[in-house]
Amino acid sequence: MKGILFLNLLLLFSLSLLAQTYTPKVSRDSLGVLNSRVSVLKINMEVLEMKIKESEEEMEVEKLRLKLMETNGDAKVSAERTSANSAKTGTDEAVDLKAMQKLSKKAKSDSDDAIKALERFNKQISKVEKLRMEIQAEERKLSYLKPWVAFHK
Repeated sequence: MKGILFLNLLLLFSLSLLAQTYTPKVSRDSLGVLNSRVSVLKINMEVLEMKIKESEEEMEVEKLRLKLMETNGDAKVSAERTSANSAKTGTDEAVDLKAMQKLSKKAKSDSDDAIKALERFNKQISKVEKLRMEIQAEERKLSYLKPWVAFHK
């Protein structure tokens, strides 16, 4: 009698232990696929952020291009005025040396501004090109990482 009671109690406790076992619904393989999908999504987000930055940098290139055109126009006008004034030196007309120096300094200043604008423009273009190369490299990496596993319910 005591033996049967002991076996019943032992059976009752063992059933409660078996009821607490955990069986996962996701296999390790599918967990790996899910993790790789998450990493692909993260890289995709990085690529999109880089493309947004690229568009901002391209807007800056456009601003610098307009500034470059403006400074080139100013330099050209200053150079024409200086050459017109210096052409007077060969004739019998009176030449104002102070005005000639002033025009010369203005032409040099405008020329320097145009050169600086060109340098900033070229620097910005190289920045955009570098960003494009980084985007292409990340997109290539992304094409290798895409999991081609389809989930079925």
